[in-house]
Amino acid sequence: MQAVSLAERACQLTGDRVAPYLDTLAAAYAAAGRFKDAVATAQKAIELAKSAGQTQVVSEIEPRLQLYRNGQAYRRAVAVTSPPKP
Repeated sequence: MQAVSLAERACQLTGDRVAPYLDTLAAAYAAAGRFKDAVATAQKAIELAKSAGQTQVVSEIEPRLQLYRNGQAYRRAVAVTSPPKP
């Protein structure tokens, strides 16, 4: 899956030190059905964010971690708008 490859590369380039990148990788793992990897990666992202005092990042990742533990992928809702009328 390309999303996993791209997210792994981003994490590799930053030495696994950017919590939002790890969060993205966890979501990609879950979307690919790799829930064990998703849980481990999300936990690492939370630990990293906590150590950096990024409480907002922690609060964003924690609900996704629960999804992965339940064998569910994270799906972000996207608003769809109609094109403007001429």
